[in-house]
Amino acid sequence: MRDLHDLMAQARSPLRIDFVGMTDYVPACRKFGGAIINATINKYIYATAALRDDGRILLHAPDQDDLRVEVEGHEKLDPHGELGLAQEIIRRFDLGGKGLELTTYSEMPAGAGLGSSSTIATSIIAVMDALCGRELSNYEMADMARDSETVALNTTYGWQDQYAPVTGGGVKYMKYWPADSCRGIEVDHLRMSPSDIAQIEKSLLVCYSGISRPAKSILDAVANGVRDDDPGVVGALRSMSDCAERLRLILLNRRLSEIGPLIEEVWTLHKRLHPNVTNDRIEALGEIARNAGATGGRVCGAGGGGTMMFWCAPNTEHAVRKALRDADARIFDFSIDMYGTVLW
Repeated sequence: MRDLHDLMAQARSPLRIDFVGMTDYVPACRKFGGAIINATINKYIYATAALRDDGRILLHAPDQDDLRVEVEGHEKLDPHGELGLAQEIIRRFDLGGKGLELTTYSEMPAGAGLGSSSTIATSIIAVMDALCGRELSNYEMADMARDSETVALNTTYGWQDQYAPVTGGGVKYMKYWPADSCRGIEVDHLRMSPSDIAQIEKSLLVCYSGISRPAKSILDAVANGVRDDDPGVVGALRSMSDCAERLRLILLNRRLSEIGPLIEEVWTLHKRLHPNVTNDRIEALGEIARNAGATGGRVCGAGGGGTMMFWCAPNTEHAVRKALRDADARIFDFSIDMYGTVLW
């Protein structure tokens, strides 16, 4: 381990919006594969870590009602305690007998459907790796985040949110090949001109529905459907992956006007996974946006609430924005983050 008596490490990791998501359930991907299209945006998770001489572990989450957790020492870390995900990650690193002070916070509310839990995990891993000199690869950091979440949160679901921030920024096509292909996970940055990125930022409107998403029932339904080979669930996931393949070509061939209808198609398939994917509030906001000029829209993440995205017809984005604001949706400005996780 390096001599890091006074060193502090900080990381900023972007959250993501998913044009095509929900196809990253690992058991499904191992069976028949899954493809994603997402983009990192300039809404961030921050992590700051510094070593201490007293051996104590201090955890601080100011965005969670200023939650503070103190652990007597490395051997007392508990993945099932408060801020258990952070405790599990720290437990995996050798602090050389020193203590640690870690602060993490998100710029977006919990339950926004933008991958915050996994992005927090990768941010913590990045700063811990910097302090301890493990020199993990991006894929190793993503895999450690997945494994840590399995232990601390007692859940195994997707992989896009762990890979999205650490593999860089921009718009990405991400694919998990079936197990029999022996190809694993592929992450491709889609080469897009600055003008195309600007067009996406102009045409895409992102808003918070005001509902913290109840993801567990939806994720459990997908898990059960894949386990039981339910044709509705499996068929929807396969078709959504096909949409990701089509969207990749749309983006590469600069046919951006086709994005809205394809997002709408993805949303129709998404709603086949479970009734809780949508509700009256989400449907009402969708109708309002489409009446004002949106050509397609969907909920990011699992559904049921959280963040919604709408693709607007040319020069209708102001009208869509106003209509959604009048309906008490929280619009937030964004740009495409081109860097991914930044460490200093």
